[in-house]
This record gives sequence, C-alpha cells and structure tokens, in this order.
Amino acid sequence: MKKILLSLILGFSLYASVVHEAKVLETLNSGGYTYIKVKEGTSSYWIAMTQIALKVGQTIQYSEQGWMKNFHSKTLNRTFENILFAADVSVQTQAQKLLSVKPDIMHSKYQRKGTLTIARLFKNRDAYATKQVTVRGKVTKVSQAIMGLNWVHVEDSSRFSNMDDLVFTTKKTPPHVGDIVNATGIVVKDKDFGYGYFYPLIIQNANFSKQFLNKS
Repeated sequence: MKKILLSLILGFSLYASVVHEAKVLETLNSGGYTYIKVKEGTSSYWIAMTQIALKVGQTIQYSEQGWMKNFHSKTLNRTFENILFAADVSVQTQAQKLLSVKPDIMHSKYQRKGTLTIARLFKNRDAYATKQVTVRGKVTKVSQAIMGLNWVHVEDSSRFSNMDDLVFTTKKTPPHVGDIVNATGIVVKDKDFGYGYFYPLIIQNANFSKQFLNKS
C-alpha cells in the first residue's frame, strides 16, 4: 500500500501547483499515512499525506498533488469517494496569522472612471453579488480549458484582508499574462466548485476589452 501511495503522490507532484489552507476537523493514522478531514471555506473534504501529528482545530497549509475518486484504504478498510493527496504541510499558528496580515490598500493605480478596485469588491462583496462590474488591472495568470472554462487572474495593486487576486472565468479567448485589461463580468459570492476549490468572490461570464490589451 505504501509503495502504491508513494507512486501516486510522486506522479501527482508533476502537476502540483495549488496551495490550500484549511481547518482540521478529524484525523486518522493508518499504514504510515494520515487521513485528514478538513474544512476550506464552506467545503469539507478528505486529504491524505505521509503520517504527521495534527490536532483537531489547527489551521494547516498544504500543496495539492492530485485527486482520486473511490480510493480504498485497506488498512482503514474504508473507501473515500473523493480524496486529495497532499504534501508540504505546515501548521499555521495564531502568531503567524497575525504576522502574515498585510495592510489594506483600497486604491488602485489602474482604476479609471467606471471601474472598481479589487479591494473594494472583496470588502463589499455582499453588496455586489449578482451585479455586473468592471475591473481594470494586470493579468497575472491564465489557465485554459479547465472544467470548460478559461480562468484569468487579475491584480490591480489594491488589497483587502490579504486578498488581492481576483479570478475571472470566461468561455471566450482569454487575454495574455502581462496584459492590462478592462475585465467585465457578473459577481458571484462564495462559489464552491467542489474538490476544495472555493472562492469567496469570483467574476463569471467575463469579457475583456481589447482596447486595454497592452503591455503598458
């Protein structure tokens, strides 16, 4: 079993990129591995990793290695409908949380008339939910053809409660990393795509104004 799990984790590590932060709800140690039920946002799910001492209530960070469906643990005699294999686990103490909090920046050097800052959207996401908004900022990451959508990350130099990266989803051709764009779409609050992909704020059905697609 250890060899099988190790092979899976090593294989998944080729694709690892997503870092999660979640609260420990339950732990099970078996066969040299720890199975942990965690809560991330409003979503709860199981993760597995090489054995580690954790306590219920702790907040942990970990990198995503890969998901498996209907994974059966012989040592636990239990089948997990969905489980995430994880690595690079660290426990975040209260002191570390306080040190990691950066000051809010409500203004943006990219903002123009008719646009909102990312910080303002995060701060007032209840008020903007279901509404159409426009943000002007710089594209920092683009992931294409995931769950039938293109995912565009935009930053505009503003920040609220450490949140400074806003994700836009679109079925249209996305802009390029480094482009300065006017991004327009519908605000969705507390969007849970499952598998730990939870967004307190995301903009869907996005369009990107071509007149702002430039490197300046």
